[in-house]
Amino acid sequence: MSNNFSLMWYNVENLYDTAGDPKTTNDDFTPTGHYHWTKKRYNEKVTKLTQVIHNIVKPDFPDIIGLAEVENDTVLMSLVNKMRENGMPDYSFVHYNSPDQRGIDVAMIYNKKSFTVQESTPISVHLPGIKERTRDILYVKGAMKNEEILHLFFIHFPSRNEGTEETEPRRCFATNILKENIDKILCENEQSNIAILGDFNDTPNNKSIAEVLNAQKLFNNPQPDKLYNLLYPKIDKGLGTIYYYGWLLFDQIIVSGDLLNNPKIECTAAHADIFNPHYLLYFGQNGTVQPNRTYHRRYIGGYSDHLPVFLKMKLK
Repeated sequence: MSNNFSLMWYNVENLYDTAGDPKTTNDDFTPTGHYHWTKKRYNEKVTKLTQVIHNIVKPDFPDIIGLAEVENDTVLMSLVNKMRENGMPDYSFVHYNSPDQRGIDVAMIYNKKSFTVQESTPISVHLPGIKERTRDILYVKGAMKNEEILHLFFIHFPSRNEGTEETEPRRCFATNILKENIDKILCENEQSNIAILGDFNDTPNNKSIAEVLNAQKLFNNPQPDKLYNLLYPKIDKGLGTIYYYGWLLFDQIIVSGDLLNNPKIECTAAHADIFNPHYLLYFGQNGTVQPNRTYHRRYIGGYSDHLPVFLKMKLK
């Protein structure tokens, strides 16, 4: 068995099945809805997402796959089955229905031969003064194939749709809840392996990550009680995972100092990156390059409006 172990994160942009759900506002993603979300389009999207997962850490396959904007167990089962059809390992998933108004959640798919789930739970985020609920944080604890325990948090924090400054307090509030749960783990054992994967809807320099989470940007002397943003070096190169009048790094992987220091795990920022092959990009006539998304005012048939990120590690 390979001693490689990899994590990936991907906001897959509205992975709905084609059935309506009276409990959510997903009617647009039905065959008769605004986006004419047919079975054919759904199957094409599942196939495309499988292609990304298949290729992202070649020649291996990712051991942990964090996802945002998945509707339910049905779409996750479609994805796992398609992965199996394409010769990938035996995967399972962890998912809880969250109270998000759009009916989209975070989830984790994992290789059952390289990761054993020991505990999982959704962590509620009740935004103060707001009627609508946002996505839960997904927490998963498990053992890697070298028997080291890994604590995982998967997040998709409140969007900027109503304005960046206006919505910043919501993301800071959600980040506080994340930080409280991380601190509980570190209080019990300062030398804990923790990885946070998610769409923060903020960049590493924004308040929620730089101040509330206090995610460090330098990695030369990792401290066990601090967190480190492994994707931060990509900002200096002008890279990002979503495009809005320029590239923004919303999708990130943040780890505990002990994960960087652990003698049984080789984990460095040099092995964290954005996956951006040409087929995941749209090249505009005006010279801009953006994610090759599924919808942009109309059906385009691409992959997602986000690019995925990944971290490769070696276990000892």
